[in-house]
Amino acid sequence: MMKHWIADVVACSDGTQVSAQAMRKLAEYNIPLRTEPIRRIEGADGELTKILFKSGPDLPRAGLFFTTGCRQASDLSERLGCKRNAKGGVIIDPDTEESDASGVYVAGDASRDVLLVAVAIAEGAQAAVAINKAFLRRDGCCD
Repeated sequence: MMKHWIADVVACSDGTQVSAQAMRKLAEYNIPLRTEPIRRIEGADGELTKILFKSGPDLPRAGLFFTTGCRQASDLSERLGCKRNAKGGVIIDPDTEESDASGVYVAGDASRDVLLVAVAIAEGAQAAVAINKAFLRRDGCCD
């Protein structure tokens, strides 16, 4: 959580519903939640100064983290028979990147909440090693 970096953290949901689990986490870390829709953000000299809401008081801030959300745009993994988690990511073996559909390996955004190119590259390399080992086992070249 952000509280490791700075004590003054406020979560803003921009009018969207927050899950009970997220509410418990916020309460656990004493993080206040502003649920009002955000009207705009303001700044000066290239730095954030405050968040303005459609209702309620402005919120002075010096920094902002946000997410635009993520969902799988393709149903290919479903058509291949891969199981998906509640967020739509393909469930994989973290050691091999293989899904529960035989021979289907998944790397990057399709299986993770971490949307970073470096992570996707590493997972792709891990999947490639696992695929090579699977072919070698299939061909009787290794155990």
